[in-house]
Amino acid sequence: MLFLSVLAVGMITGLQNVTTEVGSTGSDDTEAAATEKSTGAMGLLETTKLSGSQGGDFVNVTLHEQPSMWDLYLNHCPKWRPINHVFFQVANVFFLLSFLAPHTPSGLVWLRVGLVLGCAFSALWAWSIECFLDAVLWNSTFVLINLVYFSVHFYLMRPIKFHKDIEEVYIALFKPLRVSRRQFRRVLMCMRNVRHLKCHELYAHEKVTKVDSLSLVLSGKLVVSQNQRALHIVFPHHFLDSPEWFGVSTDEFFQVSIMAMEESRVLVWHRDKLKLSIMSDAFLQVVFEHILGRDVVHKLMQVSETMAVSNGHLPNSYEEGEDKPMLVVKKAGDGPGITALLNRQLQGERAPLLPPAPAPAAPAAARRPSPVPL
Repeated sequence: MLFLSVLAVGMITGLQNVTTEVGSTGSDDTEAAATEKSTGAMGLLETTKLSGSQGGDFVNVTLHEQPSMWDLYLNHCPKWRPINHVFFQVANVFFLLSFLAPHTPSGLVWLRVGLVLGCAFSALWAWSIECFLDAVLWNSTFVLINLVYFSVHFYLMRPIKFHKDIEEVYIALFKPLRVSRRQFRRVLMCMRNVRHLKCHELYAHEKVTKVDSLSLVLSGKLVVSQNQRALHIVFPHHFLDSPEWFGVSTDEFFQVSIMAMEESRVLVWHRDKLKLSIMSDAFLQVVFEHILGRDVVHKLMQVSETMAVSNGHLPNSYEEGEDKPMLVVKKAGDGPGITALLNRQLQGERAPLLPPAPAPAAPAAARRPSPVPL
């Protein structure tokens, strides 16, 4: 902007015409001579004195217009020099390609590579062709700076891989919601550990264990019970304490007991650390609210279905570690359908959230019975 302002002022000043009219009489010969000398030195006018007039002496003034700034720019290079060396041309081609880089992560790498190559060829041209030491130093500095940025961007673009179990969790829960691997890695940084549970081992004890974590089943099956009544079964890729995520502080205790039905592996997050980590990312907040809310709805449907049929009971000897059946049914007040219901949950045959579409009716010709041969 400063350059354009100076250019405009110079053009306006150069285009101005100076008009001066000088009159003199016979009594002002000395003053006219002084004026003629000063203006002639400035190059603005040229004077000739007219003689033979009776009324007095007159001075003829010839005005010369100053060259404008525009004329100076147009006539600055009356003869162009030959085209520069091929190194100079290649450098500018790389600069052009770098300026055409798209606004994407790969485009940033493209931009830095183009700048590195362009500055390198400019330094080579200045060193081997023109012998400009300052141009060599500047372009070498630009090459080093862009190499550093290129290394950082290339490092951030490296493929992110997870462990097999973690990869399955990402593909099943987070990738469908368009969570990037880098965002999921940020979530994993809040992980406390991967806890291995043996068969019949308690993960949480009712009114004893504090709610200070968020746990996801990687493998195995766990049963959730309350007052020795089985509520539902938690399968892989489901959360153990998703209901406690909403409105339950870390100082409160579990209201249910969670026990492993077989050898299981559970991914455990620091609950408060995870909440602080996703607090600055509204997208991750929405993702976790959606996943955990859907998990809570699934658990409520399981509990409602179980309660509608009957209540399963956990024997006292089970908590002591004896190898006995997980659920004891046919107790007083148990309905005949509890066994089939819990077995269906164990086999993973859980009812979907939306009922399946009814099968199309068979055509009339297909329903018509075939004649019985005589």
